[in-house]
Amino acid sequence: MNATDRLVAALTAAGLAVGDGEPRNASGALTGRYVVVRPRMEIRGDGTAADPNADRSPEVQITAAGPSRLAADQVAEAARAVALGPLEAPDGYAWLQAAEYVTGTGTSPEATTDPTAPEAPTFFRVDVYRYFLTPA
Repeated sequence: MNATDRLVAALTAAGLAVGDGEPRNASGALTGRYVVVRPRMEIRGDGTAADPNADRSPEVQITAAGPSRLAADQVAEAARAVALGPLEAPDGYAWLQAAEYVTGTGTSPEATTDPTAPEAPTFFRVDVYRYFLTPA
């Protein structure tokens, strides 16, 4: 399992509804409060002279969604506690240092784009975390 898989597993274990890469799962569309997890760029480097790209720093984006700004913020904060908390290391790697919060957006609404079916907007907040890994 890679860092994204470990994070998805930890978020699910914490009771959060998780869409892995898109806002739905095997049971269909996610509604209400949920998070969508996507891998982002990965930096390699800072290894030894023999293996200069051994260490890895993958980034993972968590998009929290909810029916209101408050709901999206609450699910984002619950996801943050998991993302920055203790996680099992990815296969073949150990943690080099603690995870860090990289960047994020304010919570904003996204209204429906279909004017024939008006509905309440869904609110989103995007946060990005970086993990620091070294070969085990």
